[in-house]
Amino acid sequence: MLAPDPRFDEIDGMEGHEFEAAVADLLRLRGFDQIVRNRGFDKGADIVAVRNGVRTAVQTKRWGTPVNLKAVRQLVDGVKRYGCARGLLVTNHYLTPPAIECAEEWGIEVWDRRELADWLPGEPPVLDTTVCAECGRPVTPGVTEWCLDHRAWYGGFVYCRRHQYASQRRAG
Repeated sequence: MLAPDPRFDEIDGMEGHEFEAAVADLLRLRGFDQIVRNRGFDKGADIVAVRNGVRTAVQTKRWGTPVNLKAVRQLVDGVKRYGCARGLLVTNHYLTPPAIECAEEWGIEVWDRRELADWLPGEPPVLDTTVCAECGRPVTPGVTEWCLDHRAWYGGFVYCRRHQYASQRRAG
């Protein structure tokens, strides 16, 4: 479950191919050109785009759960298959910790929910991060920091220690 954010209502309601088209438009706005969408079985890259002469394999994931390690590995394969110098994973969600580690290891750039939020119109919702989203009990600043640093597990919510385990099971 993700923290509610009305700026994402349209994106979260898209089909995968619609999200891919929206990402292609965003790539154009971000200075990419020669954007080619690979329809059907994409072999690890939904889009190949060029910016400043550098070919980038782009994998889009419009998912309701955190993006896993397998998706990042597919993109690593796509970078090689399409002769690209770089990889970019774009998702409306977050990445699991193993996926983050793999992306960092292979130099994969990630545009996740936090990054996409910077480009959406409107103000971000205000969530009370001083209390548990489940029971409303106050949490320590350390618990707040932990939950917000592990968005793939908690979806942008803050949970007391008692409710953290259950929220991880719902997210994954």
